[in-house]
Amino acid sequence: MATKTTGESMNREFRNENGELIASSATTVGINTVGTMTLTLIDAQKIKDSETIAEELKTLSDDVLAMSAKYLN
Repeated sequence: MATKTTGESMNREFRNENGELIASSATTVGINTVGTMTLTLIDAQKIKDSETIAEELKTLSDDVLAMSAKYLN
């Protein structure tokens, strides 16, 4: 009998100051499963030129860790 996984997921898009999509992420965490975080970098030059991406990625890391903490034993 299969067990049902309890958890949650989060998807996020990152845009530069011109509104262009430069990165995206997908995260899943839960009980009885492996948590994953995928970060897709779409345009390296625009990421390098972005003034806000570093802070947004730090926020993403904090949010993923907080979400994961809910499912720790």
